[in-house]
Amino acid sequence: MSQLDCLWEYQQTELELAKLKKDMKSSAAYQKRGKLYKLLVEQQEIINGYETEIKEHTEQIASMESQLNSLLHDYDLENSELEIMQNDDESTAEELTEARKSIEKLVGRINGLNRELSKLIAWCDEISDSVTKTYAKASRAKRDYDAVRTVCDAEKDSFMPKIDALTKQLEQQEAKIPPELMNRYKSLKKNYLTPIAKVINGQCGGCYMMLSSVQEKKVAAGNQIIQCENCGRLLFM
Repeated sequence: MSQLDCLWEYQQTELELAKLKKDMKSSAAYQKRGKLYKLLVEQQEIINGYETEIKEHTEQIASMESQLNSLLHDYDLENSELEIMQNDDESTAEELTEARKSIEKLVGRINGLNRELSKLIAWCDEISDSVTKTYAKASRAKRDYDAVRTVCDAEKDSFMPKIDALTKQLEQQEAKIPPELMNRYKSLKKNYLTPIAKVINGQCGGCYMMLSSVQEKKVAAGNQIIQCENCGRLLFM
């Protein structure tokens, strides 16, 4: 058996193995498992996004609460000072007015912070509800995924003996092929499903271009490796 004969048989076994794996993964159970896995990944990404936002907003709330406590402290101090000034006969009307304005500004800032805090807390409550719903959706998907994975595992077990046999057969066939020829085949495999093509009626079986009479005679002689001048596939007759 020639090197090209061995390589042709190797390609046929490789195609048979690829078809078998495709058949295994094209079952309804495998398709459903793929969709459920994608859904689980999407839900986890959503949850991760929520958790990042919650962390950022929680830090903002803590910072605002600290600012609010500081402002309330300042308010108590300035309010106490105003009461003292009101009972002090030496305090002028202008000083009292300035003190009241200062307190009004503090009240404005306190009210503004309270509004912002209320918005952030409401957002956190709303997003927490969304997280709960997302977890529930992901939990249902996980239960369905585990169930369909059991079916897929059973289907895989029925395919594996044949897959293992073909894989072993490929290893045995590759051992009969010179490494340099195998390397050329694998290099072409990056671009073509079938790197070696039969010559049929003077045409390359891969791209269907007519071969020159000289090229066809070289392939027929079988004493050298010939590649299609158009697509580059290895030619076999």
